[in-house]
Amino acid sequence: MALNKGKVIRAGVDPELDEYRSMATDTKAILQDIQEREAKATGIHSLKISFNNVFGYYLEVTHAHKEKVPPTWIRKQTLTNAERYITPELKNFEEKILGAEEKTLALETRLYQALVEELQPFLQSLQTNAAALAQLDVLACFAELAFKNHYAPAEIHTGDALEIVAGRHPVIEKNLGPDKVYIDNDLFLDRDQQQVIILTGPNMSGKSALLRQTALITLMAHMGSFVPATKARIPLTDKIFTRVGANDNLSGGESTFMVEMNETASILNNLSEKSLVILDEIGRGTATFDGISIAWSMVEFLQQSTEKPKTLFATHYHELNALEDKLSGVRNYHITHQESDNKV
Repeated sequence: MALNKGKVIRAGVDPELDEYRSMATDTKAILQDIQEREAKATGIHSLKISFNNVFGYYLEVTHAHKEKVPPTWIRKQTLTNAERYITPELKNFEEKILGAEEKTLALETRLYQALVEELQPFLQSLQTNAAALAQLDVLACFAELAFKNHYAPAEIHTGDALEIVAGRHPVIEKNLGPDKVYIDNDLFLDRDQQQVIILTGPNMSGKSALLRQTALITLMAHMGSFVPATKARIPLTDKIFTRVGANDNLSGGESTFMVEMNETASILNNLSEKSLVILDEIGRGTATFDGISIAWSMVEFLQQSTEKPKTLFATHYHELNALEDKLSGVRNYHITHQESDNKV
């Protein structure tokens, strides 16, 4: 809600403001009402209100009915077969309607400023109460979400092990049909035995969902929310890095591959011991052999860095599975699928 777009002051607060708003939104109805009242008062049933840029709104009367025109009407133009008139009411309406929007905004601004000045002595108390209500609102939403979706409390600890039992993606789970059940996942990461997980599996098997749900569960736990899992032990995490999806930057002259490499470089240059790194299909934006080389080098860098951040690395490059035997802390996992009733 912005003051310069109007509708900040509630209807019923100021009669003049309500009138301007009514004119701006109900012009046709108001003109129809004026036309019907004047037609009934004069007996000119063919009476019509029209508009042009010279006279504005006017009443047009054929010569056959001009004797019925009351003296309060003002003649503005004589035509071959008709006369055009205005009335004080119609002229007043025209003046109001032509500037109704500007007058509405100006009046709303004055009313808003007057309200702010009136509330100035109570500003500190209002801000304190607003902050308290905002916090209560968030906590109440967390509680309702946890209750309705069977979330569990997460344990935040100062160690480095990330453990999630029966984790789910909160958004995907929410959007599933009533006859579908989200396939939950267990996950364990630390900085020693299982620092980098290389995740493979067919398309649409849930690799990206697992990566994203891990980041979301970590974030939700740090927010103070219960999480979509049976159990969750989450280490204090200062940064969550994600390289997911494929997007170019045409206006910046960057291809999909260049965007991917820039974002990847930013991740590698800003790692910490408490970081969580989520990487999905690194190297897909270039030739297969080059992509494998880049992905291989990234895993080596992440494992050999002094920070040793916990990393989830989804890939279609099965060549990377060989790194489990070459680097300590690198583990291979595969997501499979099952067919049932012609569905995957």
